[in-house]
Amino acid sequence: MHIAIDGRTIVRNRTGVGYYAERLVHALLQLDQKNTYTLFLLEDDPGIAGPNLRKIMVTRYAGMGPNRFWENFVLPRYLKTNRVDIYFCPAYVLPLLRLGRGRSKSRTRIVVTLHDLVGFIYPETFTLKMRLWQRLFVGNAVRVADRILADSEATKKDILRFYDLEPKLINVIYPPLGEQFRPVTDPEIIEGIRKAHNLPDKFILYVGTLEPRKNVGGLARAYARLPKELRDQYALILAGAPGWYSADIMKEIESLGMSDRIRITGYVDRRSLEGLYSMASVFAYLSVYEGFGSPPLEAMACGTPVLASNASSLPEAVGNAGILVDPNDIDEVAVQLTTLLTDDSVRMKLSQAGLRWAQQFSALDIAREVLTIFEEVAAGNRITVRTPS
Repeated sequence: MHIAIDGRTIVRNRTGVGYYAERLVHALLQLDQKNTYTLFLLEDDPGIAGPNLRKIMVTRYAGMGPNRFWENFVLPRYLKTNRVDIYFCPAYVLPLLRLGRGRSKSRTRIVVTLHDLVGFIYPETFTLKMRLWQRLFVGNAVRVADRILADSEATKKDILRFYDLEPKLINVIYPPLGEQFRPVTDPEIIEGIRKAHNLPDKFILYVGTLEPRKNVGGLARAYARLPKELRDQYALILAGAPGWYSADIMKEIESLGMSDRIRITGYVDRRSLEGLYSMASVFAYLSVYEGFGSPPLEAMACGTPVLASNASSLPEAVGNAGILVDPNDIDEVAVQLTTLLTDDSVRMKLSQAGLRWAQQFSALDIAREVLTIFEEVAAGNRITVRTPS
């Protein structure tokens, strides 16, 4: 097969979808030497390489307008001319001018990942522009894709709630865990990361973009309700770049009057992440909605005990290896944080459970599932879609 992959999210300061795409591409190239791969990139990544890989730079098409031109005119021509069997889009933005599933005469079958439907379910946490964007491109992906990958059972249910599809059209494929996530014990590495980010000796950690659905303000309020002696021992570190409506989150945190104990690092590159996770006493993630929620799993892989929200897909990501709480019950969050910070035996038990749980999300195993789906779809196993009544 000739498999082409949209790698435009694999950029220098990548976040969730970029990491997802990168890890899958790495694992597919490691697993599969039989098929030919083409990867479209906005920025080159020398770490992505293979004898059966061709990288095509599409830097000249960066930006909103040029991107849409590339998707609708340049990309289809490439797929046809080069007899591509599978086009995989990890970020759900597909050509708007393509005919619907089953109507296109192209030999190329399309596989797309839909990570979440947050703009549908919690529209108030999105800007108007992003709500319209997600409605347009998710709807288009559902219209044209031959197979849809969903990050979780929760996301699959959300898709079926809003679109009248045959459930068999959607395969639940959990996002791959990065191979670099493992406990960091080297004192020099730990001390280097501590100095680089001005970190205290003990802290509670959050990793992720600062945006409303992540409920970072709720985490800060729960931290403020901890006993003073615990706040004196443990700072709260918020590691992530500002997202939409982040100014409101900053104001909420400032209103607590704990700027000396609640610190915001900004974006943390992947070379520091595993060390940051390993240094944390507890990892806390109170998001009200996730398509999957990789940060808790990454923390587990580094041996850090996890406290996470029980909302949407997070129970699938955390399993029984972490403590799950109602993200809106701030008092309960504070109680569970207190337990984790004061009970060494609970922390040790969760640390060991998390390490075992994270082993199930091997990038190679997940890439093997994805490759099987590519083979099925290329062989012509399309799924029909019911016409909405």
